[in-house]
Amino acid sequence: MNQISPYFEALFALNIIDNFLPSFLFWASFTLSAGPFWITVASSAKNTPIAELFRHFLIYQVFGWFPMIIVISMMVKTLGQLHEGIYNSLYFIGAAVIFYLAYKTIKSTTQKNAAFVFTWKAMMLLSWTNPKVWLTVPAGVLTANYSANHITDSLIFFLIGVPLYFFGFFMWAYIGKFGAKIAKDKFNIFNAILLVSYATYLLYEGIQAVSR
Repeated sequence: MNQISPYFEALFALNIIDNFLPSFLFWASFTLSAGPFWITVASSAKNTPIAELFRHFLIYQVFGWFPMIIVISMMVKTLGQLHEGIYNSLYFIGAAVIFYLAYKTIKSTTQKNAAFVFTWKAMMLLSWTNPKVWLTVPAGVLTANYSANHITDSLIFFLIGVPLYFFGFFMWAYIGKFGAKIAKDKFNIFNAILLVSYATYLLYEGIQAVSR
């Protein structure tokens, strides 16, 4: 027992335990949302082996998604250094964006036509030019306060999402491959609840920040 206690002490020192659940909630809502990326996975899986799609997915994670998360995280952290008021305002802007996405989720359908065939190059282009990513990920970065080092925070924030990225890939791929049926209303309501929960958390944190 004494051998593992330093490990947990280190986790508490980095504030990972306190911030893990909000970050996990953010990535869960992001992964379950039927956006262009996941719709492309489902659509491409109809005629492409999942193993082949997964190879592209892994390359995309390393050379597309990971660098993008680092860039967005550093942008948010830099804004925080420039002016505390600007950083605090991101809580409320982020909450507004997430609440809006929750509304759109309830109104949306889970089936849309994919604009791309799933390859790592196409997905890099889709992600880097997708306004949803640039608007929503900064809201998630606000929970990445695990240490005093911005690079460490960005890396941990990305790693917390990794299990959900993989879960999301296989979930949407099998939906596309085997024509799995989703109860649209129940699925959308569940995802909207996740989004509203996270937006409410952002509002709470924003109020706490401006009250200090």
